[in-house]
Amino acid sequence: MDPRRRTLASVDPHGGSNIPLPSSALKRPQAHLASSVREGGGGNRFSLAPQRLPSHSGARQSSVATGSNFQFSQHSDAYFQSSQPTGFSNSQHQDAARRSSVYQAPQTVNRQPTSSSNFPAASRGSMSVNRNEHAHYRSSSANDVPPAGLLNSHSTPSANRASSVGPFQVSHHGTSSLLPPFQTYKDPRTRDRKTIASWQHEVYEFLQERGYPEPLTIKTLQTPTTKDFQNIFKFMIQCSDHGHVWGIYGKKPEDEVIPLLKSMGYIAYDALTKSGLQAPGSMHTWPTLLAMLQWIVTTIKLREEAMSNDKMRLDTQVEPSPDDSRAEDLAATSHWLQYLEATYKLFLQSDDFDRELHKPPLEEYFQKRKDRVLSEIERLEGRNSQLEQEFNRLASKPSALEGAKKEHKKLAKDAQSFLEYLAKLREANKKSEKYNQSIKQDLESAEVKLRESQKKKVELAALVAKQNISDAELQHISSTRAQLERSSAAAQAKHSQLKEAMLDLEVRSTQASDRVEKTLTIYKNKAVKLGLIPRAPEPFEHLDFSQTVNSGAADVVDMLPDTLIDIKPALIQLKKNAIDHRLGLTDQVLLVEEKLANLTETLQEKRENLQILETSVQQLAKQLEDDKEKFAAEIGRMNEQIDTILKRVTETESTIENSRVTVDHEIQALRVRFDETQERLSKLTKDNVDEMNSILGFIVSYKERIAEKTLQLKHLSESTGGPSINLDVNYPAGSSGTNNTNMRI
Repeated sequence: MDPRRRTLASVDPHGGSNIPLPSSALKRPQAHLASSVREGGGGNRFSLAPQRLPSHSGARQSSVATGSNFQFSQHSDAYFQSSQPTGFSNSQHQDAARRSSVYQAPQTVNRQPTSSSNFPAASRGSMSVNRNEHAHYRSSSANDVPPAGLLNSHSTPSANRASSVGPFQVSHHGTSSLLPPFQTYKDPRTRDRKTIASWQHEVYEFLQERGYPEPLTIKTLQTPTTKDFQNIFKFMIQCSDHGHVWGIYGKKPEDEVIPLLKSMGYIAYDALTKSGLQAPGSMHTWPTLLAMLQWIVTTIKLREEAMSNDKMRLDTQVEPSPDDSRAEDLAATSHWLQYLEATYKLFLQSDDFDRELHKPPLEEYFQKRKDRVLSEIERLEGRNSQLEQEFNRLASKPSALEGAKKEHKKLAKDAQSFLEYLAKLREANKKSEKYNQSIKQDLESAEVKLRESQKKKVELAALVAKQNISDAELQHISSTRAQLERSSAAAQAKHSQLKEAMLDLEVRSTQASDRVEKTLTIYKNKAVKLGLIPRAPEPFEHLDFSQTVNSGAADVVDMLPDTLIDIKPALIQLKKNAIDHRLGLTDQVLLVEEKLANLTETLQEKRENLQILETSVQQLAKQLEDDKEKFAAEIGRMNEQIDTILKRVTETESTIENSRVTVDHEIQALRVRFDETQERLSKLTKDNVDEMNSILGFIVSYKERIAEKTLQLKHLSESTGGPSINLDVNYPAGSSGTNNTNMRI
């Protein structure tokens, strides 16, 4: 076949095509479908409709290639790949240059979503489509058997006949032919109450969002009337197709629903019946209709989302993002389909057409795409070289394994130290436990002593209670105790101040003596080092304590001067002064000791009073703790009662709410029933009135006819000269629906 004449209808060796076949072609006998042939010259152009095929015979063999793959030719187009059927002879190649196309008959089965992998997609690889060798045969009935000669029959075109296909067989590569034919699809979700409830809410929300003009509640979507269903369905169809017109050629709505759903692509339209559409509120029909309404809602939302989503459009004017592979594929598909659309139109119009006319945009797009790919490759190569350099740099460095091993050893030592530290902590914990045990024992003994002191206190209180003490004495004792407490507090505060002052004086005196001793030591050391004689005490500065040795004396006693003259009296006076000073200091110490004894005695009394007060405070604290425990227990009981009351209130509120909802539902149901009853009543009243009017009209007309006939009879009797006839017709005034007629002849 000439590569310029290869069409979508001739890509299948068996003549399969994705182009729909007119319904009139399906009425022809399937047994006579074969290759379309004509008598005539080589310049004839064939019709696009399927031709009547000759009958098949077993002796005729086919020379058409049986391969299932096709590829676009690249004799004059770089974007096609050449592939010639190996089974054609030379004459057959010349005859195949005549263009003819066969349309595929559309399958009447229901449509289902199919995977995109079943169809050829634009890509960078080979533009080839794999097809199955076995074409799907579609008979006119589910029980019809295909003719025996059709499955293995072939035709061989003659020298002066042209055809682009073999025996006519319906291709199974279309969207609808992938599904099993003559099957009624049923939705299994219509038996699930939760699914039905979710559909009701979804349809209800959609109608509310789109401004449904009629009154609508959830109850309406549970048991709708025929009028409600028709209004809802019409409103949804208007939302989907604003140009749809109802009632064309006097069709009823139930007659238009199923064809309309078929045209919209609804898969389960076979489950709908005309009787079900006339009574949609039945329990067996409404779930299926509700599923259909939910499908329409989903279809409208998905279509609007697709129209508003820029990533789902095929816009050749917008450059796709290099990071989005899906956008790249969509753009490539868009450019390729534009090229096919333009060239296919020219191909169908004439034999000689310029194929180079529409190639520059496609070549430019793929060249840009190639440049982008090359630039990306260069960028990746540069990045690869950088990564290799980084790898070499890291490899040249010393391995981190040795450092990790050293760190591991260090961590092991730290772990060992930590374990030792934990062992020490455990030992300390044991010691602390022992110490706590001893403290606990001491505390228990203290508690025992406290209980004994409380018992003694109780006994003392009983003894005090037995004494006859008047109120005035008791008040005096209390005032005296308060005064003593205040005096004790003041004395204790003064004692604390004095103690602090004494401590401060002691510190200062100690510091001063230290400084003096240090200074004396320094100067003494310096005098010793210099060989100086130490000076005399301050009151005896006029005395000279130096001793001069007279080496020229005859007697040893005379070698030293006499100390009894100056030095001894001075020493005696110094001793006397020191004794006086010591006596004065002793008197001061005695005074201070006396004061300290008085303060100690006062402090002891205050401590005894303080102990009594502490005992009273402990008793009051214990009583306070008991009161707190009682108060906490009472608060706990009150909280429990409050929680119980709140729970009962919540349950009562939930019960009231449920009752209110139930009552509202019942009121809505009663309102619906009331409206239906009122509508039926008005309809019956109208029918009765119309029937009565028709009956009354009939009676009046019958009465007029009787009067006319009677008058004619009277005239006839008078004209013939017969006996006189007196006709008295009396109509009583009280008769409303009957007439009394009295005739005398």
